[in-house]
Amino acid sequence: MLSFVMQEPLWLMILLMLTITFIVWSGVQWKWHPVFSLLIACFGFGLLSGQPISSLITTITTGFGALLGGIGLIVVLGSMLGAVLEDAGAVKTLGNALYKRAGKHPSLSMALLGMVLGIPVFCDSGFMVLVSLSRSLASVTHTPAATMNLSLAGGLYTTHTLVPPTPGPVAAAANLGVTDSLGLIILLGMLVSVPVIITVFFYSRWVGNRITVTDGHPILADGDEPNIRSLRQSILLLVLPVVLIAIASLVSLFELDFYGRTLVLFIGSPVVALLLTVVTGIALFQHQFTPRQSIEKGIVQAGPVLLLTGCGGALGAVLKASHLTAILHAWTADQALTGFGFLLTGFIVAAVLKTAQGSSTSALVIVSTMMAPLAQAAGMQGAVELSLLVLAIGAGAMTVSHANDSYFWVVSSFSGLDLNAAYRGITVMTLLQGFTALITILLLYSVLP
Repeated sequence: MLSFVMQEPLWLMILLMLTITFIVWSGVQWKWHPVFSLLIACFGFGLLSGQPISSLITTITTGFGALLGGIGLIVVLGSMLGAVLEDAGAVKTLGNALYKRAGKHPSLSMALLGMVLGIPVFCDSGFMVLVSLSRSLASVTHTPAATMNLSLAGGLYTTHTLVPPTPGPVAAAANLGVTDSLGLIILLGMLVSVPVIITVFFYSRWVGNRITVTDGHPILADGDEPNIRSLRQSILLLVLPVVLIAIASLVSLFELDFYGRTLVLFIGSPVVALLLTVVTGIALFQHQFTPRQSIEKGIVQAGPVLLLTGCGGALGAVLKASHLTAILHAWTADQALTGFGFLLTGFIVAAVLKTAQGSSTSALVIVSTMMAPLAQAAGMQGAVELSLLVLAIGAGAMTVSHANDSYFWVVSSFSGLDLNAAYRGITVMTLLQGFTALITILLLYSVLP
């Protein structure tokens, strides 16, 4: 009798809401790490939904391992690539190239640089590496330092939440079953990023004249060049994995048949493309940095993300093992739900979770886990639809950055912004970024097949 009650539709929906509330509350009020919260949520939902104790642990461990088996190497190799780019000096080389070629709109150039570097490099470390160049460019071009710093921060943050191989979008794609479409997500993510960057440019230029920074604007000294061979080699490391993955995805999406197709698909698989790029970076720049230290740095950075992603997969497995999927399928059969509704729901839930607990990656992992059974039950299974759902969740995961977000403090501290200025600059800007991304995603959904 008790088991029957636990499987009642109303109880399961209430239990799902309580689970989400627990994850948010434990992070905000109790300061628990999301990995621990997700593990407790797995056992709590599994037991209270009436799942057999004998199989619950197997469900959790299988879900954990299955998701990591699909994307674990992608996350690790992507993190390694970011570490190689930083340690080899490629990030500073690109920054110096921008410094020397600043045009009429230096803040737009800085935002675009951040957008490109935000794909392989963690936004926190990318900002810390480039902020001195941002200040120097502000001084040379007589642009407000706040404008330049916010442009850089907004550019990095955009692709950090939207474009693989950044861990958050990769994990969301895996949860929604579209890991094979990472190239498509990259292309759509870059397309969505363009209007977001335009929003960053205009807002940072407007607010930059209305807030001040508390530190100076150091000029880049003559000869202060990173120890790296060439700008072209730095650009190669940035574009190589993206191009290889995108080509393979397009070949697969349009079912192109030609000689060498198998080789193209092999080289363009995310794991191989990233591995080739890391090897290329080490081969080109091994005399300028210590490869072993960079690889270890990448592994250390990937560790927490892997644990979070695996726990998200475990929770997804527990949800699927309950009667929740059947209930959602029956519910969606009686509702006039549209793709717009799914995209908007993913955005709103991710925005609430991000705002409440601060981590964009956690929001992407948790919300994609929650949305997966709902999307499947409603028949939303096309590659384009699910790719846009990944981006909608990513858009929500950037809305908004405030005092509980580590990136908020990195940007405000290194930019010399007081708390009030940081809220006016960073928090409002990320709010506008999220809504701009959402509007663009909905427009794409209305025109794409």
